[in-house]
Amino acid sequence: METFLNRRHMFFIGLVLYILRCFISYTSYPIPIFIITICWYGAQLCWLMAIIMKFEWNPVIIIEIAFIAYGLFSYKLTGSPNILAIVYMLLASKDIDCRDIISLTFKITAPLLGVSIVWYAINYVFGNVTVSKTREINGVVSLRHSFYFNHANGFSLFFLFTLLMFFYLKYNEYNKLLLYSILIAGAIFVYMFPNTRTVSVVFLAAIAIDLIFATDYTKIVRFFCKNLFVIGLVLIIVLAGGYMLYPDVALFSKVDSMMNGRLTMVAGAFNIYGINLTGHKIINEDVFIPQLGYFTLFIDNYWGMLVIRYGVISTVLVGVISMYTAYSMDKQDRRIELLLVSMICVFGLSESTALDIYPVFPWLFLKETAAYKYLENRP
Repeated sequence: METFLNRRHMFFIGLVLYILRCFISYTSYPIPIFIITICWYGAQLCWLMAIIMKFEWNPVIIIEIAFIAYGLFSYKLTGSPNILAIVYMLLASKDIDCRDIISLTFKITAPLLGVSIVWYAINYVFGNVTVSKTREINGVVSLRHSFYFNHANGFSLFFLFTLLMFFYLKYNEYNKLLLYSILIAGAIFVYMFPNTRTVSVVFLAAIAIDLIFATDYTKIVRFFCKNLFVIGLVLIIVLAGGYMLYPDVALFSKVDSMMNGRLTMVAGAFNIYGINLTGHKIINEDVFIPQLGYFTLFIDNYWGMLVIRYGVISTVLVGVISMYTAYSMDKQDRRIELLLVSMICVFGLSESTALDIYPVFPWLFLKETAAYKYLENRP
């Protein structure tokens, strides 16, 4: 029994439960809520057991307990488990190789995603699915296929990071041309069916950056990748703040239109909730604000969601982790890890789900840094 229920096994059981919880939450399959609840609390229990199994008193334990307490506080206040899940996973996975975690995550997610795609395709052929309509360009209406997810963007989130997991795991095994071809095919697929432009851009950006890493411009692109968190944060604050104060300025209106109203959402959320240290529980609803008009309040931007929903403390913590990880990966010349960490920020320009540690696996690369290795060597 002791051999079977060791700390490593407890972590991976918790990981499987959490993967199932997240996947089910994003899909429209008629699965009872209590199943999702069992998966979430089961994952927490397994991770806490894994943490306790390594427990031995030392001063660092106080910091770990403080992080868990803050994660629980954030979960209760914001209604989002993301901060808490990040803390649990990082503390419970000491001595477990990052690649092993990503490998298991891919082996579970890829088949689940594949079944959804095939099952949806079969039902589409027989006319048993409803396709939603989205943007209209020059009289041509684009269709969005959700593949039995709650939203096409939810499917795109899983598709993006599942393919990037494959890219990471096979980076040194497969021919680069083959890997690039797979990413390009993925970009075309996402653009044609779920019709998510951001994900298509991320795939192409990953290829471009990987190619530039091998040129004389590598220092420039590395600097850009390392500082994307700050660049994105400043960009969104300036654009959303400017749009809120001067909604009639053509530049802001044009950018908001290009981002499908995301500046309006961030500016509207700030107008209603403001910014504080610990965040808010955001209610997605139809609202009217005189200077912005009628719109649906849904913060679909990584930095807007981070600052307003999670608060200043979480923004600073996530920012420090993001920057430190990126700089550490660059210092160790781990190009693929640096590339994937930077892709979180590119994705986050038009998606708030960039904070999800699953399936947004590049957050795990903090485990490859010197600070985490120190923590890992402590009980």
